Amino acid sequence: MLFRKGGTTSAILAVALLVAISTSMSSMINHINSQAEVLSRIPQIGEAYLILSNNSTSITDSQVDAKLADLVSDTADVKYVISQKVFVATLATNFGNYTALVRAVEDLQTFLNVRNSYVNGAVANASEMQTNIGEVLARLASIDVGDEVTVDIGGRSLKVKVMGIVKTLTQSDTELIIPMKTADHLSGEDGKVSFIEFALKDLNPGDETISRITELLPANTKIVKVQQLKNFMQDVNSQTLSFLDLWSSIVYIVVTAASYVLATRLIAESSYDLAMLRALGAKKKLMFKLVITYTATIAPLASTLGLAIGIGGTQVASTIFRWIWPSIEINPFLEPGQALQILLLTIASSVLGCIYPAFRSALKAHVEQPL
Repeated sequence: MLFRKGGTTSAILAVALLVAISTSMSSMINHINSQAEVLSRIPQIGEAYLILSNNSTSITDSQVDAKLADLVSDTADVKYVISQKVFVATLATNFGNYTALVRAVEDLQTFLNVRNSYVNGAVANASEMQTNIGEVLARLASIDVGDEVTVDIGGRSLKVKVMGIVKTLTQSDTELIIPMKTADHLSGEDGKVSFIEFALKDLNPGDETISRITELLPANTKIVKVQQLKNFMQDVNSQTLSFLDLWSSIVYIVVTAASYVLATRLIAESSYDLAMLRALGAKKKLMFKLVITYTATIAPLASTLGLAIGIGGTQVASTIFRWIWPSIEINPFLEPGQALQILLLTIASSVLGCIYPAFRSALKAHVEQPL
């Protein structure tokens, strides 16, 4: 009786489209997570450690004692130890002013060697007002070898000569790299640096070596391993899954609301048929079961259709995307367990949404309506 109503098809389509949205989102996130897992399996090539202050949120606001560099050198068999100070400054050139990150380094030659840098020109001399500049920053600010640049920080300014343009293939390509003595003329020598970078000769030192160094450091400092790709990708996956859970929750709330509206409309359109059943002696419990059974029947059909639309639509879209950009490959997929979860949650949300209209319909005195 209820399935003969004209709104059955539209009810199935309405829920199916909502399921398709959740399905397509899940399949795309599965692809992203699979790529993240591939990246996390890449061997970690970073061998450096950083000593930072505990309360720092970035390297620019970190402050540690410069003397800790000697402590690290005396404690372990180190490959190198480089104290660095990082701050934001204004660069005044012949073509205008630019805000850039300035990196002051205690041993500039070692710093560049560690990063396998290519230097167009010469390495800045620590005893003179000289500097090196990353190639990206040099291109943006139209700075060449031999140019003079005024560095301004907190009202203090200093004119330095660019001795060489460096290419490191790191973030330093966007920075002005100066000797530590030059930075002391700007900020004053306070015995503090932003962080201390060091590497051990043993590439697999074990936890005991780092623990021994950590025990000797002040309580307000910490040691961080660079290029922790696995931890980074795990954090990305965690945030992605949190977003998916939030998005899915919104979709199922909308499914519940849609089921409520569809059940209310169905009862209103079937008032004559329900009144006839009550007049023939049908129990209130039967009225409740009719609406619940109707919803529980169309929910799996809508879920199956939504899964098909979501997976098929995402595959078609990714194929078209690959045709436009052949170098980019996207392979969305949905795991069987996820498909079953979407199916069950859709059914549960649909049934939940129709309970109140079904209960209200069972209590309504249909027999008093004109037949």
